[in-house]
Amino acid sequence: MLSINTIARVVVNTVRASASPSSFDTGLLLVKDNNFTDARRLQTYDSAEEAAAGMIALGLGTSTEPYKAAVKYFAASPSPSRLLVSCYPSSENLQTALDAVLDRTAAFYGVTTVDTGVAATWLDFARHVEALSVPLMLFVPVTGTAVSAAAENSIADTLREAQIKRAVTFYCAAPSDAGALMGTAMGLELSHKGSAFALCYKTIQGVQPSDLTQSETESLKALNCNVYVARGYTHLLLENGTVSNGQRYDEVLYVDKIAEDLQNAAVTLLAENPDKLPQTDDSTAQFINRFSSILMNYTDMGVLASSLWRGADIGPVRNGDVIENGFLLWAGSYDDQSDADRAAHKAVPVQCALTLAGSIESIVITVNVQV
Repeated sequence: MLSINTIARVVVNTVRASASPSSFDTGLLLVKDNNFTDARRLQTYDSAEEAAAGMIALGLGTSTEPYKAAVKYFAASPSPSRLLVSCYPSSENLQTALDAVLDRTAAFYGVTTVDTGVAATWLDFARHVEALSVPLMLFVPVTGTAVSAAAENSIADTLREAQIKRAVTFYCAAPSDAGALMGTAMGLELSHKGSAFALCYKTIQGVQPSDLTQSETESLKALNCNVYVARGYTHLLLENGTVSNGQRYDEVLYVDKIAEDLQNAAVTLLAENPDKLPQTDDSTAQFINRFSSILMNYTDMGVLASSLWRGADIGPVRNGDVIENGFLLWAGSYDDQSDADRAAHKAVPVQCALTLAGSIESIVITVNVQV
C-alpha cells in the first residue's frame, strides 16, 4: 500500500502542534523476545480473552509484565476494540522494532513497552517517533519513588526538557500500568466518534492511585508527568492528561485527526472527480468547500470553537481577529502561481487557521452569604 503523501501533503503549522494513521483507537505493545521468530512479529487481539490466551501462547505467562499490560489495556472503560502486540529480538532497539511494524501496518496510534531495560533510550525513541510521517503517541511508564521520578535527568524531566510532544509520561507502580493508560486513551477515542474528549480527570481501570503528597504530585506535574491520584474520598483522577511538552493529549490527537481527514478529502476529490480539476481558482473553491465541511464537523464535535486568533499574523489573519467556528481557510490565486508549479500540475497551497475549543479543568466558585 503506497502513501498518499505524494498526492496530497498536509503541513500542519500551529501555535503549538502536528500530522497522520487511520486507527487512532488502537494501541501497539512492543515486547522484547528471547525466542523471536518472524511469525511473532505482529499479533492482533480483539478482546481481553484473546489477548490473555495469545500472550500465554507466546510464552508470556500471567506473572509477566507484557501479559499484565495486555490485560490492563482491555480493562479500560470504555474498552478499546483492538491491541497489536509485536515481539522483537534483543538485537534490535525500539526504533528498529517499531519500523518493522510500520512496514506491515500503520493502523495504530498508541505505542508502549514494558521492557525496563529501555529507560535510558526513551528520548532517542521519542525523537524517532516525532520524525515519522505517521503520527503516533508513546505511553511512557515512570516508576520508582516520587523523588527519583521528579529528579533532574529523570525520564519525565528529560522528555520535558526536549519538548517532546508525542510522549505521555505516567508515574505508576509498574511498567504494565502504561498499558492501562494507553487502553483508556484508545477506548475513549473509540467511544467518542461524534464528540470530543479530554484525557484529564479520567479514571483508569485496573490501576491503583499513587499514594502521593500534594508536593510530590505538583513536582511530577511540573515535569508534565501524569499522575493517578485520589481526590477526596470518591474521586480517582488522572492529572493532567498532558504530553511531555505540556500540551494536552487531546489537542495533539485532534490536530492529527484533522490533518488526516483533510488529506484524505483532497485525495478523494481528485480520485472521484469524473473530469479533470483545472488549475483555476474554481478548483481551489472546491477544495475549500470540501475542507470546510470537514472542519465544521470538528466544530460540532467540540474540538474547534470561535475564538480570537492569538498567534502571529498569517495570510489574512491578524492577531486579535475572531476565527468564526474555529477555522478559516484561504489560498492564493492561480494568477500568481509560478511557471514551475504550473508545469508540475500543482494546486495552489490551501492554508488553514484553527482555534481549538480547549477544555475546562478547574473552576472557582464564589458563595456570597447574607447574614
